[in-house]
Amino acid sequence: MDTTYTLIICAVIAWSLQIVTGFLQMRAFNRMLQTMSLKGIVKIGKTSSRWKPRTLVVLAHDENEVIVDASIMKGITIFARPKALSAIIHARLPLSETILTGLDSATREAITCALSTK
Repeated sequence: MDTTYTLIICAVIAWSLQIVTGFLQMRAFNRMLQTMSLKGIVKIGKTSSRWKPRTLVVLAHDENEVIVDASIMKGITIFARPKALSAIIHARLPLSETILTGLDSATREAITCALSTK
C-alpha cells in the first residue's frame, strides 16, 4: 500500500472518530437538557471567547426564581461532558455577588449570559 493511501485511511478514521465522539457529546447534552426542562424554566449561557476554552452553563429555575438545577460543560475538546454546578443550586435569582465571586471568570460570564434578557 502506498503512503498516500495510508494517510488517507488515517484521516478517514480520525474524521469518523471525531464524528462519533461529537455525536456522543451532543447526545449527553440533549439528555441533560431534557431532564432539566422537566424541573423548570431553562436558561442557557456560554462564553464568547473564540480562543479560550468554551464554557456552557445551563440553569433551571422554578416560578419562584429559585435555581433548582445547574450544569456546566467546560473544555475545548469533544470530551467535555455536563457536570453539576452545585455552587448555585438553591440560590435565588438574581444571584448575589458573593455567590458569583466564588466562581471562575468563564463560569461567571456564562451565567451572566444565561440570565441576561438579550
